[in-house]
Amino acid sequence: MENLSLLALLRQQTAAKHRQVEQQAPISALMSADLDDDGYLDALFVLHDFVASAERSLQHHFGDQSSGTYYYMPRLREIIRDIHQLQGITPTYQPATVEPCFYRAIGIAYVIEGSTAGGKILAKRLARQLRRDRNSGLAYFNFHRRGTWSLFQRWLKTLQLSSSQQQRCISGAMDGFDTLLAQQHSIYQQQSC
Repeated sequence: MENLSLLALLRQQTAAKHRQVEQQAPISALMSADLDDDGYLDALFVLHDFVASAERSLQHHFGDQSSGTYYYMPRLREIIRDIHQLQGITPTYQPATVEPCFYRAIGIAYVIEGSTAGGKILAKRLARQLRRDRNSGLAYFNFHRRGTWSLFQRWLKTLQLSSSQQQRCISGAMDGFDTLLAQQHSIYQQQSC
């Protein structure tokens, strides 16, 4: 296990969960040929709840922009702006408590930064499909322009972590994907009532 980089370990160990998130509605609808504003709004609600549940912790652990290394750039406001552009109502949420484990927070950051990187592909597709741009509902999916994924990847390469610390990072990422799956399931349940 020590022979693989932390990034490679995170990708390898969370690949199945990542696929589950991408294949489950409403996130899967983002790649659908018949995606409309309502389907997109449902995906934004899932992303809102996930980012809202993690952002406070990520700002706590990685909020120092002057550190010269990775820092978390808040993006919840972009999701809220997109929801409002689609005439949606901002969901209410209780901010989660700060994750006390720095290493688990790295795993959660991996999930969020990875989703931001995926926005590069989705932004183009959603712009064509929904005829929107970053000023009319695609602010979150254009967050990739800020380069946070590259910054995160470079920072991961500088870390010297024990196997136990790496496992805590992987555990945090798995929990992040499980949270996304639970929120997708919750949205689906609400729609079927």
